[in-house]
Amino acid sequence: MPIPSTTDLPKPKSWDEFEDIVWEVYTRKWQAPHAQRYGRSGQAQNGIDIYGQQNGSNNYTAIQCKRYGENKLTIQKIANDVTKADSFSSLISEYLIATTESRNTKLQDFIRDLNDERKSENKFAVHIVFWEDLCSCLAHLDNYDLLRKYYSEWEQIFANHPRREEEKAVSTRSLLSLDIQRDCNLLQELLDHNNQGYLAEKWQSCLSQNRGMWHDISSRILLTQGGDELMQYIQGFYEKLDSIEEKCKELLELKSKVQPLEAKPKYGNGIPSFGTIHPPNWAKEYVTEPDMLALLTCKKINSMKLKSLKEIIRAALDSGNQLVDQLNQQ
Repeated sequence: MPIPSTTDLPKPKSWDEFEDIVWEVYTRKWQAPHAQRYGRSGQAQNGIDIYGQQNGSNNYTAIQCKRYGENKLTIQKIANDVTKADSFSSLISEYLIATTESRNTKLQDFIRDLNDERKSENKFAVHIVFWEDLCSCLAHLDNYDLLRKYYSEWEQIFANHPRREEEKAVSTRSLLSLDIQRDCNLLQELLDHNNQGYLAEKWQSCLSQNRGMWHDISSRILLTQGGDELMQYIQGFYEKLDSIEEKCKELLELKSKVQPLEAKPKYGNGIPSFGTIHPPNWAKEYVTEPDMLALLTCKKINSMKLKSLKEIIRAALDSGNQLVDQLNQQ
């Protein structure tokens, strides 16, 4: 059975009902409880049916509603309404044309070219909202009450819609929990090893390969139902993994500097000293005092980086385990 987001909802039977739907959707979308229908039938409206201040803006966003039966929305009609809106008494930052028409490439191309021209003239942008776009807005969980209000006869679809969305959310949390658990297993393995080569070579990009659910946009949208705090925890966990990989890369770079020095043989039973004089060419094959100083410095840096890495691994492991518990409990 289809759900509202994929269903071709019947178009409103009257222009007044269509304006009501658009007004209610955009009052919420703009977070503008004082958005209003402009004027009434028979009055000059400057090509505007609805206007409001979006998210507390000082400028106005305006909407022209175009419901059609047999007639069609044309380029000329759009151009005429935009010209009228240019004379609106208040400053408009954005102009929307909401229509019952289905998506149309010719209209979309015209709007894009029109905006290029208007941008050069420092005029407000124009956008077209097709019926499919409005259906998607109505199908959003936040607008479920509007969907029921205007399409109450679709009761069976409504009954299944929240349950399916919740099933998707549960499935997403479960899959993300598995991803993070795998990361935790890798972190524990990493924590149990002290060999520098193992730490650097195996882990420089290992953890970033296990983020399928987190990189999926639709999954992130479902995860937002768990709240901003949960999203911040997840983001923080993956930032720790990024830091671990970066430090592993640093250790690998350090190793590439140390290996040539460690591979050099000593000269006889000791280390030749040449003071401030440049060593002869043959001495480059042997360990010198500068080599030993560089080797000691590298090992000291390596020890500090290794200690820092272990601390981040422990923090990431604790964070990951807590997230697994939290995701499984929701």
